[in-house]
Amino acid sequence: MTESLARHLACIDCGGRYPLGYRLECERCRGLLELTYDLERLRKEGPALFSGTGLWRYAPVLPIADPAHRVTLGEGGTPLLDCPRLAAQLGVRRLLLKFDGPNPTGTVKDRSSATAIAAALQFGYRATSVVSSGNAGSSIAAYSARAGLRSLIFAYERASAPKLLHMAATTADLVIYQGVYDDLITLWDRLVEERLFFDCGASRNAYKQEGKKTLAYEIAEQTAFTPPDVVVAPVAVGETFIATARGFREMREAGWIPRVPLMVAAQATRANAIARAFRDGTPIRPLKIGYTVAEGLAAGNPGKKGEWVLRLLHDLKGLAGDAEDEEILDVQRLLARVEGVWAGPTGVATLAVLRRLLAGKQLDPAQTICVIVSETGLKTEAELPSRQGTAFDHDSLRRLVLERLGSA
Repeated sequence: MTESLARHLACIDCGGRYPLGYRLECERCRGLLELTYDLERLRKEGPALFSGTGLWRYAPVLPIADPAHRVTLGEGGTPLLDCPRLAAQLGVRRLLLKFDGPNPTGTVKDRSSATAIAAALQFGYRATSVVSSGNAGSSIAAYSARAGLRSLIFAYERASAPKLLHMAATTADLVIYQGVYDDLITLWDRLVEERLFFDCGASRNAYKQEGKKTLAYEIAEQTAFTPPDVVVAPVAVGETFIATARGFREMREAGWIPRVPLMVAAQATRANAIARAFRDGTPIRPLKIGYTVAEGLAAGNPGKKGEWVLRLLHDLKGLAGDAEDEEILDVQRLLARVEGVWAGPTGVATLAVLRRLLAGKQLDPAQTICVIVSETGLKTEAELPSRQGTAFDHDSLRRLVLERLGSA
């Protein structure tokens, strides 16, 4: 079986190192922790370290030591789609979509749920919990059930019906909360300290975050280790952005790729604390937010993770942007009609931000740009087309076909 090359937990602020235990912050400075790996082995053995398919193909760069703990529903290995027609519409030379909608619960969250639940098993927990605007709760509930663990899921009262139905199906402990994510997460985080359940939230758990790093490894493999010039990642608290950037950084340090792509953080304008701070050159100021169609991006106070995103943006000379709900819904329709990809509003916010940045001449359209589209559209609610049917005979059916398609 493939071993994990994880070696330590390291504080991103003071550099303090810790053994690979269940620890959520630095004892010295309360900074966030990240996992470190045996880079010399990565450099020496190269991608030949990887075997199998799906997320656990990358077990050497994930922190789960015992293969028996590597829970799976078949996540990972999602397509990297070349989208020439949409590229032409946006005026981009080459556009790639890393579409995570085909994951088992239809979302990128399955990558982090796999490593979160595996870590819960690794550290002997019997119960998990998460505060969610929809996708995370749906995913954590499913993976907990797969692992035989109990899950306590706190779900946003305005989460879409398909997400709520999925959560109700996969956990006996679904609690609907009033308000938005920011209203509950601080209270819930205090309970994490009591070790009542395994932390499956996005705020602090390095083991959970690590699963999303496989996005970078897949993109690299799917481009023959010549990664795109630009990668646009969605940002709420920042887990997907941080993990993807870390994956590319590891590969560069191991000599697998020549450079880290320019990283772009994409937010909804109604929850744009990080993009606003980046644009204004200020610290992050938490926002009191309402509803956004991009439910998965609805975090007004990204906390320490948000500060980490801002630091990475400066260190990597990246970009940040945001898009209004109307722009997100417009590009959702465009993607479906032009490329046949039906993605949810949270998933296509990255595309809406890309279009804005291109219009503002902040990105070079001659580059190869990869956009992470993080969810399927099959878990969101939208206005139904009319269900009023038409009765046809041969002549009326033929007339309709000719009208729609033309006599040619």
